[in-house]
Amino acid sequence: MIVVILDDWEKSFAENPEIERLRQHFQVEIYHDKPSQVELLSRIEQADVILPIRERTRFSKEVLGQLKNIKLIAQTGAGLAHIDMDEANRLNIAVATTPGGSAAVVELIIGMMINHSRNLLSLHKQMKQGDWAESVGLGLENKTVGIIGLGKIGSGIARIAKAFNMNVVAWGPRLTEERAEAQDVEFSRLEELLQRAHFVIIAVRLVPETKHLLTEKHFKLMKKDAFLINTSRGEVVDEAALVKALEENWIGGAGLDVFNHEPIAQDHPLLKLDNVILTPHIGWKTDNMFHQFLSVSIDNILSFLIHGKPERIVNLEEIHKSEPAG
Repeated sequence: MIVVILDDWEKSFAENPEIERLRQHFQVEIYHDKPSQVELLSRIEQADVILPIRERTRFSKEVLGQLKNIKLIAQTGAGLAHIDMDEANRLNIAVATTPGGSAAVVELIIGMMINHSRNLLSLHKQMKQGDWAESVGLGLENKTVGIIGLGKIGSGIARIAKAFNMNVVAWGPRLTEERAEAQDVEFSRLEELLQRAHFVIIAVRLVPETKHLLTEKHFKLMKKDAFLINTSRGEVVDEAALVKALEENWIGGAGLDVFNHEPIAQDHPLLKLDNVILTPHIGWKTDNMFHQFLSVSIDNILSFLIHGKPERIVNLEEIHKSEPAG
């Protein structure tokens, strides 16, 4: 059987010793570039298993329909927006996931908070230009962080924020006061959270109910010096409204790791602003997470196809399979 690993741009999977666990059982093909649609289909047409890195490749109805031998998509991470799951279910294609890299994302968010509060990027640039520019930073202690979504990432932010003696408030589409209190976090309405918070952290998944969760009216509620951080998905925020809020200084700034369209266009207005910290969707990208993604994905493949004990298959009930495909 053939396992095709797509989008290993960094060659992190190809150079990981874990890959030998796959090669003991399968023919493994690894690709490091971004293919055209024709190239993609030629690579995966005969695959029994596809192991894609995050959401770099879209598996549309048309793509899935041309796969002749596919039994399993061993997805890295928990996101499935790039896979037509209805079609996967119809074609009896199992889809497995891995934990989504929350620790790495939490680290980036905290880094953005500190970077902004101490003005590190600007001071670094000024020093390199010979300017010893002293600056009064924003202390985190006793400031308020508002977390939208109290899942693994939101909970991780809450724990670290409390270690900084920050006030932590949270809201989420399904968050209850009881769940928030269980984590020693104050539950708040969204509007109140936006009005109170010095830092607003978006930590919800992109689903229909969270698309454009924050719009112009929400940015107008925020403090003039508030800093918004989004490492979730670009479309959770109305990007045009956010640009307007930043250009007109309704809020103090933003740290963004995700955008409506990626890679971001070179003439995008966000690139012209000085009150933003922008990163190219790297929240999950650490050595630890690449290793975990590969290791757990291999576990999923072996469990499903070799050991006959499906694990982490998100659509097992839908495809009506209790035994691995052969």
